[in-house]
Amino acid sequence: MSSDVVDFTYDADGKAVFHDSCVTDLDQPTFDAEWQRRAFGLAVALSEFRHYEWTDFQQALIGEIGAWENAPADARGRWEYYEHWVSALHEVVAGHGLLEEGYVNPEDRDDH
Repeated sequence: MSSDVVDFTYDADGKAVFHDSCVTDLDQPTFDAEWQRRAFGLAVALSEFRHYEWTDFQQALIGEIGAWENAPADARGRWEYYEHWVSALHEVVAGHGLLEEGYVNPEDRDDH
């Protein structure tokens, strides 16, 4: 494992503490749409409330992005970071039993 792995820890009050490399600006993260802001907040909140470890989400996101990168160029579609974020969130939430499998299928969504 690389020494560049982000360490996600909690402060004395149990609130998640971000490593400096996690975000560029904690006060003003950038989103193109409201659904992206909600997806970001949900992923962080579920981890802060310890429904899963942040590293579980990180690894799922890395896997989603890696799958996109390894797909043939004509099968990739347009690069959409938060689409990968939502797919990773779905994987982690379903994998931790927080959502019944089949309740939400990321491929079936037509809007956010």
